[in-house]
Amino acid sequence: MSDTAHRHAALAQFVLAKAIRRGEFTLSSGEKANYYCDGKLVTLDPEGVALVAEAMFAELADVEFDAVGGMDMGATPIVSVLGDYARRHGRTFPTFVVRKEAKSHGTRKQIEGPIPSVPSRVVLIDDVVTSGGSIGRAIEAVRERGHTVVLATCILDRDAGGDRLMERLGVPYRPLLRASDLGLRNEHGHGACASRADQSVCCHA
Repeated sequence: MSDTAHRHAALAQFVLAKAIRRGEFTLSSGEKANYYCDGKLVTLDPEGVALVAEAMFAELADVEFDAVGGMDMGATPIVSVLGDYARRHGRTFPTFVVRKEAKSHGTRKQIEGPIPSVPSRVVLIDDVVTSGGSIGRAIEAVRERGHTVVLATCILDRDAGGDRLMERLGVPYRPLLRASDLGLRNEHGHGACASRADQSVCCHA
């Protein structure tokens, strides 16, 4: 395992044991993959989401920010448990989620939760990142409201273009785990790649 996988060894083992499915899958991009990471089997499991909160709290120790959020529903269980974990360890911050579309009724909000009303520094999280489209939409939504994204993170990056999108958007990116950390390789030669070095050949953002 890589340094990041060693740093979050318990989480890495949990993801491999509970969330990785082997077979033939079609990704949201339309590409094919021979494995799939079901992030909800981590974030909706009490032990799994506790491991995620612990790991993310450690990763945020050196980051100055005002709020943490992400796209519904990948980030929804994570931000709630992370906020509680942080409070119990002496650090308090508001959390929020970004809807795919603003509500057509009630308050008509796209961002739900107590995100600061003034321009603030925010961290955005997701469960699994492939090309980065979901977390990219969250970045766009919070930037439209004047906030600055100081970090993007996720549980697992599939080594399939997320890095490149974050670089283009000018957002620091620090996944907890990468597919290559866990020895995951997509034999189709596209979608989820064996390593970041493969991205220039076989991946699309």
